[in-house]
Amino acid sequence: MKKLTPDAFARAAAYLRQQARPLEQALFAYTFEDGGRTVVLAALVPYQNDDGGFGRALEPDMRAAASSVVATTIALGILRRVGATEETSGLPAALVYLIDNYDAESGRWPIISPSVEDAPHAPWWDYAESAANFRGFWANPRAAVVGYLWQYRKLVPSPFVEGALRAAATDLLGYAHHMEMHDLLCYIDLVETDGLPGELRQNMTDKLRRAVARSVATNPAEWGGYNLMPLQVIHSPQSELAPAIDGAALDANLDYLIDTQDADGTWAPNWSWDFVDAAAWAAAEREWRGVLTLRNLETLRAFGRIAGM
Repeated sequence: MKKLTPDAFARAAAYLRQQARPLEQALFAYTFEDGGRTVVLAALVPYQNDDGGFGRALEPDMRAAASSVVATTIALGILRRVGATEETSGLPAALVYLIDNYDAESGRWPIISPSVEDAPHAPWWDYAESAANFRGFWANPRAAVVGYLWQYRKLVPSPFVEGALRAAATDLLGYAHHMEMHDLLCYIDLVETDGLPGELRQNMTDKLRRAVARSVATNPAEWGGYNLMPLQVIHSPQSELAPAIDGAALDANLDYLIDTQDADGTWAPNWSWDFVDAAAWAAAEREWRGVLTLRNLETLRAFGRIAGM
């Protein structure tokens, strides 16, 4: 079985410690070096705005300072990951921001605000096209938002979050098995939420297994493009979605991760918007290398693919 060598891990660790954002540095220390949660929480503070939402290039392809729903869900995902509770500083304000940005007419959350246009950004984040690009926000970001509101539901009005959960689940169960990659990932965020009603969670998980089987690229020839790879949905052998992907495809994808590490120890994004703004993309690319390198190291360790770990 192919494994990431100690030297390859050391090069990745050196990049994260020396060149990644303070946030990824803190998350690396938290995950691999028994670092404390407090450092991660402190590293998130610069990304939160006075309105409670998060922005300031937390999502590296959006360089505007203003808050967005998508950046706020990224922050909440990090807070969930480090075991944040309702009392964690910054979390209640983030939930208020999400509730304030709910569109009652559509029952969804706009993924970005017009302020995205105030700074360089990838073309897929253009505000005018966002509703069309993200299919009316039916899943992305709604499913992820609902998951975080439910997890911290002590701070959210009960009728509101219960209705939002029912609506999101109903839409998923009635949807075709094939799903766009980001929509699928948002629903995976939802089913990984603690405390979901058991039968509802099982029904959604069963549906997502069928969607994963139809939506994930299992042919290695496709992994160099902008496709959903098995390891983007199966984060560990214990994943409840693992039965949807053939074990040989998972093994091949793990080998692919090891083989595609760059000489500096990082993994590079397989997209670019340097044709829009080369300088802004250069900054975003550096940040993405940190994000992706940390994510891939976590995945490889979960599958026992780092030598000595």
